[in-house]
Amino acid sequence: MINRYKVIGYDSEFKGIIKEGNTTLYLPRVIKGETVEADIILKPFAQARLTKVVEPNQNRVKPICEYYIQCGGCALQHINYQEQLNMKQELVSNLFVEAFNKKYEVLPTIGMKDPYYYRNKNQVVFKNIKGKLSCGMYQSGTHNVVNTTNCYIQDKLVDKIITVIKDLMVKQRLSAYDEDRKTGLIRHVLVKTSKATKEVMVVIVVGSEVFPGRNNFVKALVARCKEITTVIQNINTRTTNAVLGDKEVVLYGKGYINDILLGLKFKISSKSFYQINPEQTEKLYSEAIKLANLTKADTLLDAYCGVGTIGLIASKHVQKVTGVELVKDAVNDAIMNAKINNINNVRFICDDATRFMINCARQKQTFDVVIMDPPRKGSDKPFLEALLKLLPEKVVYISCNPHTQVEDLKELLKKYEIKKIQPVDMFPHTHHVENIVLLTRK
Repeated sequence: MINRYKVIGYDSEFKGIIKEGNTTLYLPRVIKGETVEADIILKPFAQARLTKVVEPNQNRVKPICEYYIQCGGCALQHINYQEQLNMKQELVSNLFVEAFNKKYEVLPTIGMKDPYYYRNKNQVVFKNIKGKLSCGMYQSGTHNVVNTTNCYIQDKLVDKIITVIKDLMVKQRLSAYDEDRKTGLIRHVLVKTSKATKEVMVVIVVGSEVFPGRNNFVKALVARCKEITTVIQNINTRTTNAVLGDKEVVLYGKGYINDILLGLKFKISSKSFYQINPEQTEKLYSEAIKLANLTKADTLLDAYCGVGTIGLIASKHVQKVTGVELVKDAVNDAIMNAKINNINNVRFICDDATRFMINCARQKQTFDVVIMDPPRKGSDKPFLEALLKLLPEKVVYISCNPHTQVEDLKELLKKYEIKKIQPVDMFPHTHHVENIVLLTRK
């Protein structure tokens, strides 16, 4: 059933909302206000497919990527970049109105001057399709591989490296891993890059302990891609959606790369969590520190500190920083990063942040400022309750998911009030938005 529809709004991922009678349907790659034609199927379940844009919005542009429709990695390339920033600001504003029945001022989204080729971490899947080796990204919502040779949001060097790896696999008769049959060798390739230091890590994820001819493979790879500074074999024999396994072997170089962020050097291993867009990370952290209005007398707690990036960057503004992280490898990296940068007013503790804050509150130890940057699912209630017991003067909440952020804030607003809301576009052309909220004690 093909009819015309008006796009009346967006869902949480910026898919357009249309109505077929009382049924709400969602269309990707449309813009609010447009008139479109869509193919509607109501049984066995309601779904819609865009067939034509009849009256385009003035903000519609032609996507520059030839794989845009098939890949799904970028959801917003059909919208000019300034309008993407406006949409993300409006999304955050609407979330806060819905959550608190109050209109807060949301500052304009901080964007990029050139919103392309920004990712410093890129992973590619390999698959045999009808006897032919393919590599690229999974099509959105599926395990179908889109065979790509160019990506406009990842480092340009990645395309060259992946092309060489694919060629070497064919020449050396190395097969792609088949997740159904549990046969084959190479599952994924992960590439991490640093624009600041020009160092490049390649992680070859294999489904077997045995990697035939790996020395010749690596020798040929680094000969053709001289930019590579380290190569790691990661062994993942599990049936899992996780890309990396537990066991690794360094095949070339030192096994890690370095990056520079706001003047500090950071060691990055294959499993280190590190922000994907370094240019925007500098803006994100600078803005968070500015909103906190830190002083040399302040003590700062960096909860979910990871490898210590924001705590180390903030250290020059405060008297003392304590970083807490449950993942031991991350804490070890954080300690190393402090040593590399000769920073002595920071300590890192391997502990659950909730337990740590509860113990601090019991011992009447407090902090002037807490910076929290939880995973996408947000914080849990015990963490929030512990934070309310600790009761610092200010809380800076950095979130990669404003939907879970507003739910957490409902708990924190028992003793805090919102002072500033600042979205940052960490992932241009995608539906993701990072958001900073400054809270002060009532």
